Amino acid sequence: MGGPKKPTLKQLEKRLLKQKQQVGKTVEVRDKSIAGVTPPSLDEVESFIKTQPYITPYTLSEKFGIRISISKDILKRLTEQGKLRLIEGDHRLRIYAPIKMTVEEPKEEKPKKRKK
Repeated sequence: MGGPKKPTLKQLEKRLLKQKQQVGKTVEVRDKSIAGVTPPSLDEVESFIKTQPYITPYTLSEKFGIRISISKDILKRLTEQGKLRLIEGDHRLRIYAPIKMTVEEPKEEKPKKRKK
């Protein structure tokens, strides 16, 4: 039933003319890049995460203006490094929490009282 319509004779003439003109020109090959978006450094992400009680890929992408797929990769990498832990999640939404790195100071032992 469907399918593209046949081009008119005028359209075919224009297309052939453009193809002949492009044969004489060199074609530029451009590198694919994300226009104007630089992903944040892991240090920036870590400092932001430490201030949050929980983090999702959406909150990270909103904060730094990156795609959700990139924020998922960043969170997965930080989990593998042991800086985050997965609280809840399935294939669509994952909720992470920062692991608090606290340095425990040695506790002073109080002398025990002896019973007489």
